[in-house]
Amino acid sequence: MTRTSLHQPSLLPCEPLRAPSRVSTPRQSAWWNRRGRAASVNGPWIGSGTSQVLACLLASGCASTPASHSVATPELGQTAPPSPGVSLERQLGVMGTGLDIVIWAPDRTECLTASEAAVRALEDTEARLSTWLDSSEFSGLNRAPVGTEQTLSPMTHEELKTALGIARATDGLFDPTLGRLIQAWDLRGAGRIPSDRELQQARRDSGFGVIEINGSQVRRNRGVLLEEGAFGKGAGLDRAREVLVGSTVTGASLNLGGQWLFVGQGEWSLQLAHPIHRSEAVLHLNIPSGSLATSANSERQLELPEGPIGHLLDPRTGVPSKANHSVSVWAKSALLADALSTALFIDPSRAAEFASRFDVDVVILEPGDSGLRASITRGLLEHSRPLIPGVKIVPLPLFLPTAQ
Repeated sequence: MTRTSLHQPSLLPCEPLRAPSRVSTPRQSAWWNRRGRAASVNGPWIGSGTSQVLACLLASGCASTPASHSVATPELGQTAPPSPGVSLERQLGVMGTGLDIVIWAPDRTECLTASEAAVRALEDTEARLSTWLDSSEFSGLNRAPVGTEQTLSPMTHEELKTALGIARATDGLFDPTLGRLIQAWDLRGAGRIPSDRELQQARRDSGFGVIEINGSQVRRNRGVLLEEGAFGKGAGLDRAREVLVGSTVTGASLNLGGQWLFVGQGEWSLQLAHPIHRSEAVLHLNIPSGSLATSANSERQLELPEGPIGHLLDPRTGVPSKANHSVSVWAKSALLADALSTALFIDPSRAAEFASRFDVDVVILEPGDSGLRASITRGLLEHSRPLIPGVKIVPLPLFLPTAQ
């Protein structure tokens, strides 16, 4: 087996465990997109960077040792591939965050071809959905006069329709129309505390129910702003999975800013980080192919004179949540995992219900005076183990629907 690795060592989104993680900005991401793509073809081939990858994953909420069915050295994040052949590891920036991708395929050329196709799928999703880009379809829809119909591309139409369906099914705990609230709190900048009047106006201009889809036409019936932050990465990973499944790869793992996608047979191993101390791995999981997304306030907090504020808004109040737990969701669909991890972070009491309704698995990590409580749905309960003392694993109760 041959394993090669390439990356941009000077602009990785995170550093080894001895150094703090860095938060990327859209401008940095655009630079990464150009330089990272070039490095994949022309850049230097260097030795395996898996120890740095492991640090990145811990900083983003979880760490991975791909393919638990092969020989692994978890402390270095190294594994053998799921089948004979070669593997390729790349690190670059896309969608405003860091991407770590490992591809297993029969030969190097097929690894490169598949990795390029996956990166292009992510970049295409960013170009369509990112409201950081004035040229995206979502930005165009946000600029359109209220009440006018706009035509979206088939992919964007499908992703928006899916996101709105999840919003309805979660009673708005996940809501892709919170752009006005994000502006009010300046969550894309240094952060601020809005006045009561500003907050009330932003809440009036939020709510997925005013987005109307008629065939290929989409209309905003009020001044809401679409915001892709809680499902865009998942949408991109789903597009990457489509091209990888249709290729010659035998296995693939992608970590996009803390959300994982695994493609290939068998189980995959990863480690979840402490919800507050992000460099500390606390729980080992074996999961099947699919996607795992984690939401936690430790991902990004804004420091204000009035105190820190989180980046995860509670749609019910319009105020950032102050919760210190984390929620990880495994699902076959990356978009679904992304959206549900956000919804259940806001209201973890509905974890068993959503796990049953959406056929997903959930892990909730809650710090307490006596240690860390890990509440896990039954699908992952027997595939988890604590990595540090003081972690208490408990099963999430089965959800029993109320008889109609």
